[in-house]
Amino acid sequence: MNSPKDLSEIIEFDRTGKRIRSTKYSASYNRKTRKRKWIEKINLFDYNKKNQLVKITDSIGRDSIIFKYESSEKLTFSRKNLGNFVYETSYSYQPYESTTTRKNDSIIVYHKTKEYDNDFYVKRFYGYYFEPKLKKMVDTINGISNTISYKDYKDLEKFNDDNTITNSFNEKDQLIKSDIYSKFMNDRINQYQLIYKYYDNGLLKSIRGYVPRYFEYEFWE
Repeated sequence: MNSPKDLSEIIEFDRTGKRIRSTKYSASYNRKTRKRKWIEKINLFDYNKKNQLVKITDSIGRDSIIFKYESSEKLTFSRKNLGNFVYETSYSYQPYESTTTRKNDSIIVYHKTKEYDNDFYVKRFYGYYFEPKLKKMVDTINGISNTISYKDYKDLEKFNDDNTITNSFNEKDQLIKSDIYSKFMNDRINQYQLIYKYYDNGLLKSIRGYVPRYFEYEFWE
């Protein structure tokens, strides 16, 4: 990330191409701190007898994702445990879409849907989420007034997001360009373009245009 020498993640695969382990490092946008990296998380990938991914767990067992499939072997449901939060995703087909929700008791506080190109590349990402309102209070100590900011978890504010992605492909059906129009937090607008480059053997080399990402590959017999 940021430069070819700025390590962000190492992903290991087995002989059939399935992910079996990933090691994520602390990513830094500051050149002075890039050298002081540490391992943030190690994820382990589990598969069933049909070679379907059924679970991703971190090395200390705190976070996890489980996957469930229907009789046709298509993915139908996943549950992500991230700290104290639980995200549930349902999958539908023709067209391929996924919808993720998070609940606080019985109240949905996160609801977002993804639509895909070629059953893989995200082309739209929209929905809403709730965040505690940021409020201020004035506290006086020894006659000196101090303004304190705090989050009021009993007073939630709704935010809407709607990201549209126009994907372009080459004659080999490789994704070469994505134009992103992002409307987030109700009215904030961000527009940018991603450019994808590939090695001669077809493996992804880089994604540039926002926060650059670079990919290198090592092979063993």
